[in-house]
Amino acid sequence: MDKDLLFPDIWNPSVDPLSIPLEEIDMSNPDIFMHDAIWPLFERLRKEDPVHYCKEACVDEDIGPYWSVTKYNDIMAVDTNYKIFSSEGSITLNDQQEEFTTPMFIAMDPPKHDIQRKA
Repeated sequence: MDKDLLFPDIWNPSVDPLSIPLEEIDMSNPDIFMHDAIWPLFERLRKEDPVHYCKEACVDEDIGPYWSVTKYNDIMAVDTNYKIFSSEGSITLNDQQEEFTTPMFIAMDPPKHDIQRKA
């Protein structure tokens, strides 16, 4: 095992990312970014499962379930349809801590978002 791994039981850089069953792909795992394994995984998701559902995060028990939207047109459809895909609750995988409730432009829906954008 690589001693530099953040989570040695979660990600083994010698594993071919294309051999992982789709239902086990967890894009919230920081090790896949650290070991630059994101590119083949994102490519695979775009081809095989462009709107990927992750039932449970393997690293952080506070994360999940969540969706990974990986194709441009799908991302734009989600991003521009705030009535169905609201940013109001949160845009992060973890729940927002009550003591850290700084308003963020990216996490606003219209009309608040529109007011900020025009400012």
